[in-house]
Amino acid sequence: MINIMKKIFYYLLIIPFLLTTNSCEKELDQLWLNPNKYTPKPEEVVSGLFTNMQKSRFWQKDYGEYYYLIGSFGTFLDIVQIKSTWPYTETSMNRWVNNNYGDLDRFVSNASGNASGRFTWFYTSLTNYALIRYEIAQTEGSDYDESLIYMHLATILKNVVALQTVDLFNSIPYFDAFKGIDGIFFVPYDDPKEIYRSVISEFREIANELPNIYSKMSELGKRTFETQDLFFKGDIDKWIQYINAECLRACVRVSGVDEDFVKPIIAETIKNLPKEDFTFACPDMNQCRVGTSGNAGIIQRGMWEQYYNLAVPDVIMTRMNRGDDSYEIEIDDPRLPVIAMGFTPDGTTNRVEYYGVSMNWERNKYIRLTLPAAEGRKWNVTPQDKPAYYVMYPNYSMDVMVTTCPWTYYNPITYVLSEMPLYILSQAEIDFFLAEVALKGLASTGKASGEHINDAVKHSTDFWYMMNQVPNYAGEMSDATKAILTPPKPSENIIDNYANTIKGEFELADGEEGKMEILMQQKYIHLNFLGAYELFAELRRTRHPKLEPITCKGESKSLVNEMMMLERFMLPTSERATNFEEYAKVMADDQWGKPIFWVPQNKINEKYFMPSAIKSPLP
Repeated sequence: MINIMKKIFYYLLIIPFLLTTNSCEKELDQLWLNPNKYTPKPEEVVSGLFTNMQKSRFWQKDYGEYYYLIGSFGTFLDIVQIKSTWPYTETSMNRWVNNNYGDLDRFVSNASGNASGRFTWFYTSLTNYALIRYEIAQTEGSDYDESLIYMHLATILKNVVALQTVDLFNSIPYFDAFKGIDGIFFVPYDDPKEIYRSVISEFREIANELPNIYSKMSELGKRTFETQDLFFKGDIDKWIQYINAECLRACVRVSGVDEDFVKPIIAETIKNLPKEDFTFACPDMNQCRVGTSGNAGIIQRGMWEQYYNLAVPDVIMTRMNRGDDSYEIEIDDPRLPVIAMGFTPDGTTNRVEYYGVSMNWERNKYIRLTLPAAEGRKWNVTPQDKPAYYVMYPNYSMDVMVTTCPWTYYNPITYVLSEMPLYILSQAEIDFFLAEVALKGLASTGKASGEHINDAVKHSTDFWYMMNQVPNYAGEMSDATKAILTPPKPSENIIDNYANTIKGEFELADGEEGKMEILMQQKYIHLNFLGAYELFAELRRTRHPKLEPITCKGESKSLVNEMMMLERFMLPTSERATNFEEYAKVMADDQWGKPIFWVPQNKINEKYFMPSAIKSPLP
């Protein structure tokens, strides 16, 4: 009787998921609703569940996550300085004081701000992993051969998110998790190092086993896999490369505390890494055109509705706009025009300027109210503002933006007004990890670390011009505005020269720490807020790049820079109520100031902030 009830419960869970699978025809959908007429084959069950795992919030980066991350609710993006904002009036206190930034416990109570949500979502949004595991356990023979590949790849997807969850919370339930179908709901918190070791080992095992598993599938099974696999369309080589890349990431992450374990694995993993960016223009996964139906859960809606918060901070801007305020193609970062939005005083391309936003309140006040000094206050213009609102400017909003905003937003065409491809992984990310591997002697990569930095800059430039030039829906705009927001890619010679400049600065930097500062500055530029969680982890692990100290008008007891950097998220309060026996064992470590296990001992007390702002207040 118990097994019958489990089976009924199981099918009640999977039917809603499978009915949304794109490969199912309408007739098949109807058959699913009547089990007396149709009993699904095991491979149809597991393939549909797997497809929906690929469409989970972790790869779509859904609205509930990005809206609150970007918003003005005191989220960690301000603290890690991936984006920033400014005071709204001359007399207002700045936002850091208003949001009580010294009180980091606010992250615990702000569940909608996804601090605690990231813990819960790991278990609720990846339920399909458990359902696939259950289904596979019931199959044998050819059914097993057709379905096993989905089990292994579902394990990969689950493990990628598991490590992200460890990176935020440290100890989490892992080894006994996802057993709700067996009536097991409250399980122990596991040692985070053991979780990492287990996942890294599983990455290697699955990467090695995939070719043989794939070879046992029938031709029909392989064609079904091509359809159901939204990421790589059944390309096993790309799956292996992706797994190796995630294994490399995990190994480098823990290399400061588990070097002997990861070194031989790194040496093996780097032999077969991705040879291209893994980004996918998939409408089924990325229904993100602003204003259309189906976009309620996608990253770009969060960006769109919080766009006024997306000013580029000096910790990124000063490393890109390296000369004066105007863009100088021979010396400035070639990525600058596609990552950032230019400002033109006269509405032409004669002079395009870029102004970062500082954590220095006095400098922001000057930019906000009086830049250029002779013209007075500027408009706060964002893509969703209707042009009619600006009666002085009878233009389209894109034209208004580039002529009236004296600070620099992230480029709206690149980020919010395009069919932004689904982002999984980029070559530049891998280059940065390889640079660190070579720098620290973790393995022989075949190149010097400076060469990997050179590769990273060039691959990053390719990536961001690709992201900028996908189809966009910005409406009408002048030719000058289009030239500013969708510029042609610079020549290879200009890109090569700039990459060599960064390589030279990297090689001249003082010791390992000086070189890591350059490496992480470039990683910040490449990932910016699109890779917010990754940068949050890397900043805590490396303590680079150094951040601007946050200064504000007046004084606030809550504003103490040394106290303003989270080391981890705290577990949701529900864990104390529902799983207290196990929670009590990790309760002493459940504090925002307790570092994640992978922070090396010599980094724990290292400061995050520079002694002074990058730029002084302007006169």
